[in-house]
Amino acid sequence: MVSQTLLSTASRRTGYRTQLLEAPVAIIARRHREGQSVAQIAGYLRGQLGAENKVTERPFVAWVIAAVERGEA
Repeated sequence: MVSQTLLSTASRRTGYRTQLLEAPVAIIARRHREGQSVAQIAGYLRGQLGAENKVTERPFVAWVIAAVERGEA
């Protein structure tokens, strides 16, 4: 489960509704726990969501991973 605080911040960063961010943020966190890199996760998301989606950008993926490591997820 992803915290509402993290989803709210992600919503402000992307302009997307929190409901639309819950699954991608959870995927980023899970794949990071499995040992995947930022590039691998971003590539996976691009393949699933398309390159124009903001959650597929490396800086966003890295930001989510940093938040997860700080215990914000």
